[in-house]
Amino acid sequence: MVDIPSLDSLEKGRTGPMFQSKKNRVFRSTVAGESYVVKVYRGEWRERAAVEHGVLMQCIEKGVPVPEPLALLPGVIVMAPVEGRVAGDVFDCLFATCKGDGLGSEQERLADQLVRWLAGFHKAFDFRMARGDTILRNFMIAGQEAVGLDFEEAARGDTISDLGELCASSLIMDPVFTPPKVAFARRLAERYWAVSGQRRMGELDGAVSAAIRHYAQFRPNGQALLAHANRIERGEVVISSSEDL
Repeated sequence: MVDIPSLDSLEKGRTGPMFQSKKNRVFRSTVAGESYVVKVYRGEWRERAAVEHGVLMQCIEKGVPVPEPLALLPGVIVMAPVEGRVAGDVFDCLFATCKGDGLGSEQERLADQLVRWLAGFHKAFDFRMARGDTILRNFMIAGQEAVGLDFEEAARGDTISDLGELCASSLIMDPVFTPPKVAFARRLAERYWAVSGQRRMGELDGAVSAAIRHYAQFRPNGQALLAHANRIERGEVVISSSEDL
């Protein structure tokens, strides 16, 4: 049994800047030589702490790579740190100097790592659990595998939304909708069908456009993103097709 410091001790032991989070406070803490990641839920989200903790526990039991939950305090989850790089940062680096319209081996590897995690998560929950908020910044790349982060929006639901959000997240990273990023989204789709065994190609483009419309509400280039969502809905940009397999 691990003895977890009090929240007051964890707050006093905070090291480094806060992690990026719009809804909650997430920080790293070192107390008595032990490192922790602490997630403090704000306001109406406090009740979601127990939900996320439960999902993390189930993931650990099912072998899905996630941060190990060490304790559940009132409105707070204490986790073991994950050493690696945020997938969104890896993505930005890989596409910063991208030439041509196709993908290089490192870009394909990143897509495959993300898909293996997502398909593994969906399989572990019998395709009945959507992780929610499936954006690039909610994954870490640790060694050769992706690790899922942030399950505060996880709920029973349609898993196609997760794949749609992940594809949309890659498409709207600045600069948006470049040919290589469209190719990356298509790689995500193609590999997901192969790894998961799902055959829902005809539903994905709608899920991608719906995710883009949702994210457009919070982005300064929202109108431009809506125009891209319209292009997908008109069939001018196709992310998934029956030829993916």
